[in-house]
Amino acid sequence: MNKVQQIWVRSIDKIMLSCDTATLLITKGEFTRLSCVERMQLRMHLAGCKFCRRFKEQSEFISNTIRQADRIPEKENLHLYLTEEQKRHIKRKMEE
Repeated sequence: MNKVQQIWVRSIDKIMLSCDTATLLITKGEFTRLSCVERMQLRMHLAGCKFCRRFKEQSEFISNTIRQADRIPEKENLHLYLTEEQKRHIKRKMEE
């Protein structure tokens, strides 16, 4: 490998994230603003990784659901329990 190729490989290694790091940034991004570099790295990773895109969608869904449940007064929360059929449906969707 020549010098230019070595520099290119090292540069790509610094830019590209592992799935572990990407999921960490996805979670971190729900609680705090990511830096410009982190956002860029995450966007690049998500562009090529369907598994992390799926994780991001699921994570956002869970966060939004929790936020909505927090807005409902405690007495009205009683209807939020899932039936067994609803649980099976969610499990099937997650396995797809």
